Amino acid sequence: MKKLFNHVPFRIKIATTGFYVFLVATLSLIPANDLPNVPFFPGADKLVHAGMYFVLSILILWTFHAKKIARWKLYSFVIGWGLLMEWLQILMNAGRHFSVFDIVANITGVALGIALYNFMNKHMRLQHT
Repeated sequence: MKKLFNHVPFRIKIATTGFYVFLVATLSLIPANDLPNVPFFPGADKLVHAGMYFVLSILILWTFHAKKIARWKLYSFVIGWGLLMEWLQILMNAGRHFSVFDIVANITGVALGIALYNFMNKHMRLQHT
């Protein structure tokens, strides 16, 4: 697993993360009618939100691990991306709605992703390549 973090070329990291950012944007902004229903239990979509932003935060930190970018800027980007997606849902008027609970789920996913990444970084001693 350590090799996964330490030896992937930056261009591959950027491509992977860029694709995922595009995927999150697409899933956040397509019309509500085109989305599958998540019927497992009430609020299950909040787990989807948290999961998407959990992965996004890990990918962003992994991609820019060796770059001299302040961590707070990376955290702000991921949280800001979630806020932007919610705001764009209002503007697009495509059957999607702004939700404070979605924002809370997004931020929860980001916080968990940051915690896991920092734990892995500390215990695996990720290299700055």
